[in-house]
Amino acid sequence: MSKFKMSFEIWPNMPWGRLDNCGPAWNSWGDKPIDECIRKLKGYGYEGFDLIFGKLEEIHPEDHDAEVVRIRQAIQETGLGFASIGCHTTLVSYRWFDVERGVARFKKAINWAAELGCKDVTTLVGDGYYDPPLYNLITRESAWEQVISSTKEICRYGLEKNVDVSIELIQGTIINDVPSMLRLFEEVNMPNLYCCIDTGTWYTTVKPKMDIPAAVKMLKGRIKMVHVKDEVGFPNIMQSQHVWFGAGFVKFDEMAKALADVGYDYYATVEWEGWQAGGLFGVGEPSGIGLTDFDRVAKEGRSFLLTQGW
Repeated sequence: MSKFKMSFEIWPNMPWGRLDNCGPAWNSWGDKPIDECIRKLKGYGYEGFDLIFGKLEEIHPEDHDAEVVRIRQAIQETGLGFASIGCHTTLVSYRWFDVERGVARFKKAINWAAELGCKDVTTLVGDGYYDPPLYNLITRESAWEQVISSTKEICRYGLEKNVDVSIELIQGTIINDVPSMLRLFEEVNMPNLYCCIDTGTWYTTVKPKMDIPAAVKMLKGRIKMVHVKDEVGFPNIMQSQHVWFGAGFVKFDEMAKALADVGYDYYATVEWEGWQAGGLFGVGEPSGIGLTDFDRVAKEGRSFLLTQGW
């Protein structure tokens, strides 16, 4: 038995488009129907699932109603919880219209969440600040004002739809440490705003600055999502090379205990990104393309985490 409710993140192919650090990435579930993936996860022992928003964006408007029926039916039949929609979108940019489009896209994700009974939409405050280095174009004060303004707007919209918003603390963005996250909570001051913890990010970005259990304790009651994966750091700001469970810097047992100690009771989501392009400046395995077989990932990822106290 798992200590936490275990979820698994379902990805489309080419989740970020044709980015140099991702390439035309594909995985074995990338072209599979969402309802089929949900049923697979039930068979592998999961209690929930997450969707990267691109998987929903692929649905043609003409197929929307029929697809909603299929997804709802799969949820009802399996009893799995719809943990979160991951919608990494632009909330800070030199170009005001990119922020406007980013907020509009996030609202679409909230609409999908409300329609499908999902209670959380998660994002980082893209498009970076430290990576890409927007500080060359806008001041820190301007970037922070954009973050506060756009976060307030999506949270207000989420309240109307009964959907929470989780901001992911992640390297490269202006929300890259615990004090920044606490400041965000204070200045946005919305009851449906939460933090998303990513274990990979925390052990490459938070760990060098402060003790992990202490950092988790500082966010007690404000953590809504936990993405569980392993990472190593290489010489770029993002430090986000994703490696197979057990190969990186993450102390999974330490993080599991820290979350249990603060009473975390939402989903712990297996998030495997190592199938995308790797190398020093990619996001996947440093040696190149990693494991693309999501059936193996789902089975072995959960099995590994159970040995680590999850």
